Amino acid sequence: MTTMINEAAEAVREGNLIVFPTDTVYGIGCDPFNEEALGALYAAKQRSIEKHIPLLVDSVETAESFGEINPTCRALLEEYWPGALTVIVRAAVPLSPYVRKENGTVALRLPDYEDLLELITAIGGALAATSANISNKPAILSYDEAYATFSEKAAVVLPGVTKRKESSTIVDCTTDVPKIVRTGPVKI
Repeated sequence: MTTMINEAAEAVREGNLIVFPTDTVYGIGCDPFNEEALGALYAAKQRSIEKHIPLLVDSVETAESFGEINPTCRALLEEYWPGALTVIVRAAVPLSPYVRKENGTVALRLPDYEDLLELITAIGGALAATSANISNKPAILSYDEAYATFSEKAAVVLPGVTKRKESSTIVDCTTDVPKIVRTGPVKI
């Protein structure tokens, strides 16, 4: 594990925000079980409380520990994970209202980015994370822009290159027929 990943993992464990490249766009994240850190994430992004924070996970098994994966959803995960697909499922465990919607759902994604997966595993398998941008502004695609935007709000801004330059596809998998919530690089 690189020094930067160790530093980022420690920052998350200490309740700080981190900014990092993903297989889609730059992300900003924190410990999904730290209410203060989640509040700081909302403040840094100037995000509306109505928009919940997805979880990035390090494996399908971790996803199953957070959400109820029905057979239709499982088929999507087998085809598109790791990758640019976020699924909305029924939460299987109690989670912060920043992460779990009032209707009992949680959004999960397994990114296709080796260093990020190493980081997520180092912090216990899940990271509350969303695109690193100010709400309603374009997604950030470069380290320089991520650093300029969030270096005063995040303990660590990791260098790297995003792969797809487009936010993930979001699919609601709470019913037998999945519903596309946001189009993105994964075409279903």
